[in-house]
Amino acid sequence: MQTDPVMKEKRLEPKAWIVLLVSGLYGGADALCGLFVSVYLWVNSHDFGVVCAHYLALYIVIPFFFLLSGWYSQVRDRLHVYRLGLAMHAVYYAALLVLRERAPEYAVYLGAFLGVTWGIYHAGANTFNYDMTSKGRREYFFGTLHSVIGIFRLLAPPIGGLIIYLSPGDHLGFQIVFGLVVCMYLACFVLSFQIPSDNERRPYRIRKALFPTREHRDWRLIMLASSTMAGAYHIFGFLLGLLMFIETGNEAAVGGFGSLQAIAGITTAYIAGRIVTQRTWKRSIQFAVIILVSAGLSVVTHLSITTLILFGFLRSIAGPLFAIPHASLRFDTISRTVDHPAERIEYLCAWEVPLAIGRILMMLTLMTLYYSFPDNNLGIRLGLFLLCSVRILTYLIIRRTSPLQAQ
Repeated sequence: MQTDPVMKEKRLEPKAWIVLLVSGLYGGADALCGLFVSVYLWVNSHDFGVVCAHYLALYIVIPFFFLLSGWYSQVRDRLHVYRLGLAMHAVYYAALLVLRERAPEYAVYLGAFLGVTWGIYHAGANTFNYDMTSKGRREYFFGTLHSVIGIFRLLAPPIGGLIIYLSPGDHLGFQIVFGLVVCMYLACFVLSFQIPSDNERRPYRIRKALFPTREHRDWRLIMLASSTMAGAYHIFGFLLGLLMFIETGNEAAVGGFGSLQAIAGITTAYIAGRIVTQRTWKRSIQFAVIILVSAGLSVVTHLSITTLILFGFLRSIAGPLFAIPHASLRFDTISRTVDHPAERIEYLCAWEVPLAIGRILMMLTLMTLYYSFPDNNLGIRLGLFLLCSVRILTYLIIRRTSPLQAQ
């Protein structure tokens, strides 16, 4: 009896499930704490500029350590940078535990340290995601990955919010949550020993990945599009959590808001991971752009609990619809561009540079809008709408890639 070839594509290697589990735990830890870091800084400073400065420092530092970690992964082992990134995440939250109400005084330094941490961790994580997939399995892998992370993110925010809300005093709840997250990162560190190492020494040719020639037109377009994707990669997450807290003054409401977004994201990722194929990449991305721009329109005239919930819901649907085909397109483009599979690390790291530039520009724009209007609320609304609208530019760029032009 022959195995259905379609079913073959829906199976993952055993080690891929370890990567999914570690990614899920990491995503849960990030949701448990990442959603509340901006709230924590706000509670102790009541200054939007402090929160923005923290994340601006983060975005400035990331690309340098991404490139450095990529070099180390090539000359030594990708697992080393992955584990170091996990350990440094634990150190970051341990620092928040120690600093307590003094954390805003060190917001820029904490942001820079988190940038180092992110650059190191994601250089390893992106390599694993690439290595655990192959053409025909990528949509299924990314759909499953988004679903697993979504499940952890569904459970983590309300748990963290309730702990903070029910704990006596202004800081005990945050300390408990940060302590739990340190334990989760340590668990990820232990599980990482089940992932196979790759310690073959290789040259690190980052220049051709950073500055592709005309011959590699598709990769040039992917790199250009990366600079327009700031909102999807983190800015929305911290900003929405902070805005919900400002509107409600309730950490439990922030946790519930995070769970609502997770439910929408899980459902969409599960379905998209099973129905999106290379033939439907373009259509899926089009739907994602329309939904995200609609989300921006929902808050441009009025910011309230209701419009924030609607924005979060629409944004969570648009996320997987865009991310699954885009990640598959990016990985397939890398596969077609590299001279040798080992060069994947250079391309994965190079993609983060224009993304970081886009993040920095959007954060500076958001801060400028916030301080340019007497009504700061208006500046934030315009910033959210701009972050959503830029996705139209992303689509106009990537639709010119060969796979999408053929559709």
